Amino acid sequence: MDKLKASAKIEGLPLNAMINQILIEYLQWDMTATKAGWIVVLSDVLKRMMNELDEKTLYKIAVATADSTKDVRLMMTGDDTIDGFFSILRNRLRKSGISYVESSEKGMIKFIIHHNMGKKWSFFYKIQHERMLQNLGQQATLDFTENTLVICVKIK
Repeated sequence: MDKLKASAKIEGLPLNAMINQILIEYLQWDMTATKAGWIVVLSDVLKRMMNELDEKTLYKIAVATADSTKDVRLMMTGDDTIDGFFSILRNRLRKSGISYVESSEKGMIKFIIHHNMGKKWSFFYKIQHERMLQNLGQQATLDFTENTLVICVKIK
């Protein structure tokens, strides 16, 4: 309890607010993530693995993993919709410590995701998310730089 109080003080939150955040995080991610197949891996391990693979292999893996995400969305959110996609995306980015900005205007939701994992991860991430959105029947444009992925989804 002392660690929790200290953490709340550092964050500038009342203890009850910190406890509420922990409960929400548990319900939104921790309760179902491992059951749905998520694991914790050091970013350096992923970067090194990505750098050993060619684009053709990365493309195949991205498409195959994107095609299997319906089960993950069902397990974690209870539905296979764009809302489930966005919920998992937001929670995964937060849990991974990946910086992102989300905005909404003119019928579009835009995510700018700064992952700092390199160009091959950007390529993989783009293909994977593009395919997931196609599978959900969503119109989207995706672009990437060496360390950033931009996802723009037209909301129906």
